[in-house]
Amino acid sequence: LSGFPQNIDPMIFKAVDELGGIFHFNEDYNSGNPLGFGWLQSTITTEGRRSSSATSYLALKYIERKNLDVLLNARVSRVLPSASKSSSSGYAFRTVEFAQDLDGPLLRVNASKEVILSAGVIGSPHILLNSGIGDSNELLDIGIKPLVNLPSVGKNLTDQPGIINQFLVNSNKTTDNFFRNATLLNEVYTEFNRTGMGPLVTIGGNQISFFRVSDSLTDMLGDPSSGENSPHLEMFPENGFFGIPPPTGHYLTLVTAVVSPASRGSLTINSTDPFANPLIDPGYLTSPFDIAAMREAIRIMFRYLSAPVWDGYVLSQFGDFANITATSSDDVLNEYIRNNSGSSAHLVGTAAMSAKDADYGVVDPDLRVKRVEGLRVIDSSVFPFVTSAHTQAPTYAIAERAAALVQAAWL
Repeated sequence: LSGFPQNIDPMIFKAVDELGGIFHFNEDYNSGNPLGFGWLQSTITTEGRRSSSATSYLALKYIERKNLDVLLNARVSRVLPSASKSSSSGYAFRTVEFAQDLDGPLLRVNASKEVILSAGVIGSPHILLNSGIGDSNELLDIGIKPLVNLPSVGKNLTDQPGIINQFLVNSNKTTDNFFRNATLLNEVYTEFNRTGMGPLVTIGGNQISFFRVSDSLTDMLGDPSSGENSPHLEMFPENGFFGIPPPTGHYLTLVTAVVSPASRGSLTINSTDPFANPLIDPGYLTSPFDIAAMREAIRIMFRYLSAPVWDGYVLSQFGDFANITATSSDDVLNEYIRNNSGSSAHLVGTAAMSAKDADYGVVDPDLRVKRVEGLRVIDSSVFPFVTSAHTQAPTYAIAERAAALVQAAWL
């Protein structure tokens, strides 16, 4: 939980008390029912430092192990197959090709057991495609010899579209001060480095909230969520301007996001150069559900700000949001949504898991790449759909499960 209070904390929950209904308090949104408002849970240590997979799983006591080597400043180009197909399940991919410099030589290392790709939702499918694993026709079109026909590689790209909605407020106790006052920033930075305390131990917001869309919307367009306790929408408050603030004014930000989107995008390549950037089409808002859900998110936000506690605090709206109201038409909201939606950086799905005997998907439930030997993918690209939540904890869960699978196979 947050190590530093924000000025808006009491107002956030006062509004919850005043409104009730969908704006109820949720003591633990990781309990299996995340709906409502709760305290944000972050991976921050008691010393106010970020705790990540790098600091935890590659901490000094692990990095010094004799059976672990981490090669820095290296980028994988391809995984390479054995000289010929095995008799059972096609090629075995146990050789990794990489370079330590853009113009440097391509080097190779061989795995005695298996190769694990953990290059992420962009990197892993990119490597697979460069290796000849993907849609055979698409690979032939760009001059890459197809080795394994897996049309699902790079498809099913899913992200949660979000909008940053900002308000001018009647307060000078916001995070905007740190961007404008170098002396103040130096003071709080010194406090943070010396004690691990102060305003820099938080991300600017201490709460998070999740909601479902109306039954009428799911009746009309279907329900992409995983169940009745799974949210479609998120609203995240921040005590300040999200990003670099304007020269004057103090702000409240309410980020609205569709966390159970129906839209899908793709990742493809158009070059035989393994280090050329892939083509990423996130496919935002291509489903009518996502547009309609974001409209409901914006209207829920206005309902939340109608609580009496915000009277006199919220003064006006900012930027493209200035002309949006609780009664704006669908067409007006649609234009605002299309012009202002962006990534939540919660991408998943480009090497999606499916049943062993399914003719779609990229990996099986053991995270082994289908139709080959010696190759697994272990990262958020294997999610068949995005969780109705942020993706950090589910990604760690997949990794822990994968570690158990690998141990079971070889130990």
